[in-house]
Amino acid sequence: MGSEEVEIDGQLITVQMPVSHINVSDKHVTYSDASGPSSCTFSSPHIAQEFADWLRSQSV
Repeated sequence: MGSEEVEIDGQLITVQMPVSHINVSDKHVTYSDASGPSSCTFSSPHIAQEFADWLRSQSV
């Protein structure tokens, strides 16, 4: 698969598909993609959840 970029909360994040092991904890999202484990911290739990939802939509 390829890579996807998303700009969220002022961050440009590149994700190498496929994505797995998505976990949300408060403002922090951890996940594994083709390049290995990654994590992002956002300004609010709501934005962190939006990013996790976007990751899940890319995994389908």
